[in-house]
Amino acid sequence: MEKENRKSAGKRYGRVVILGRPNTGKSTLLNSLMNQKVSITSPLPQTTRKNIEAVYSDSRGEIVFVDTPGLMVNIQDLVGKRVNLEATKSVGKADVVVMIVDISREKNEEENKVIGLVRKSKAKKVLVYNKIDKAVGSKDHTAEYNYLEEEFDKTIGISALQGKHVAGLVKIIFDLLPKKRKPAEAKTGAGEGKKELAIKMGSKEYIEEIIREKAYLFLREEVPYSIKVRVDKIVDKQKLLLVKGAIITTADRYKKMIIGKGGRKIKEIGYNARKELELMSGRKIFLELMVEVDKHWPEAMI
Repeated sequence: MEKENRKSAGKRYGRVVILGRPNTGKSTLLNSLMNQKVSITSPLPQTTRKNIEAVYSDSRGEIVFVDTPGLMVNIQDLVGKRVNLEATKSVGKADVVVMIVDISREKNEEENKVIGLVRKSKAKKVLVYNKIDKAVGSKDHTAEYNYLEEEFDKTIGISALQGKHVAGLVKIIFDLLPKKRKPAEAKTGAGEGKKELAIKMGSKEYIEEIIREKAYLFLREEVPYSIKVRVDKIVDKQKLLLVKGAIITTADRYKKMIIGKGGRKIKEIGYNARKELELMSGRKIFLELMVEVDKHWPEAMI
């Protein structure tokens, strides 16, 4: 144990919270940092509903990355209000705060909400200009954010989707983290040079997220905010993994939309979720999905 402590003494360890308004690419960045899918993504705001942690480790040390839901303003629905609270939970525990902005879009009120939260943090701060691949000509809004640079310790432009300059961001973060012995509570995770999943297959929560992502992608925009996914059973039958679950929505009219004509939509969601889970696990999977109505489920989030 003493030898292990001496070995880790010169390395850097810390907690890094990723903040931003919806659809700035926070989850895409986390997936790029980890070189594997950790957080689900979709074009819809607040696809991420809760803080998601992943551990990155290499020869320099270990980083606990925290992907947070996008901060929104003027939220009226119960789910949105609950999701909006998630980001504030982690900021106080951060060693480094990464604020990611989408420079291909104009700055707005949601951005101001994020800036206000970042300013309250005493952690080191990194300003990340994301989507440099899309911010071309009239779509380049970098100038709207330049005034913020003096409030941050470091600034970098990246493309999270293409992985451009992501390694540079990791270097910046390690440089800002303190040198110390490895914390006793630190976990082994995935990252550079790692092959194991940061979130292990067989996790009900992770499978629920993959199914919810596919539901978001194949349903009309008004439906996803009224759904959640519940995995009831995972049975390892050696030759295949049997997964039984349900998509839960708030009204019969949404249930009909989720099922689709002749069951087409639910089959489409199930097929695409199953294929991704098989690809990530290397296992044959049988996925059985039902659709249930519970108009009160959003109340349980508050």
